[in-house]
Amino acid sequence: MKALRGVAVLGTVLALGVLVTGCGDGGNGGSNRVSVSGSANFPNSVGGGDVSGAPFVIIDPDRPNDPLTSGVSTGDGRYFGIIRKTISVAVILTGVAQGSNVRVSGLIPADHNSTEKSLDGQTDIACEAGVQAVIDGDITGNDLDADRIANLENAAARFVATTNFKDPTSVTAAANQVRALTDDGDHPAP
Repeated sequence: MKALRGVAVLGTVLALGVLVTGCGDGGNGGSNRVSVSGSANFPNSVGGGDVSGAPFVIIDPDRPNDPLTSGVSTGDGRYFGIIRKTISVAVILTGVAQGSNVRVSGLIPADHNSTEKSLDGQTDIACEAGVQAVIDGDITGNDLDADRIANLENAAARFVATTNFKDPTSVTAAANQVRALTDDGDHPAP
């Protein structure tokens, strides 16, 4: 009987060791789940402020119609999700600002655990540019790494002041310009 108890204890210790090892290295180990979180703020042109109490979805750009998770942002505009590990995800919130539905979104690297990011008008333009490039087949979701996201976001900064975030066609026009300037995020804008 003692021998069986010893085997059971050893088995438990080994299993725990595998779990701890897999979850180490900042989520780069054997764990296939990561957390993404952050805050979302409306663009200043629609009053700024937290995107509070707003529904959100987190999607893999390769599968935009199959959300990884969804929820509602907190009273101070925070979102949180535990999802499967992938190169990047898009977090998309839809809130109401100045009586209009306004989307705030962003691309987030999701290949390691505990990724936090603030979303705003700049990240929304870049997110549309990146996700639409994947949908159009010009790049794959695996191409949307941290460098490409940074290139899209840096280029999007120049369009925030002139974009009407209450009008989806205005955001799309800005996103199309970002795509053209960066070759879908492949390089920084000139």
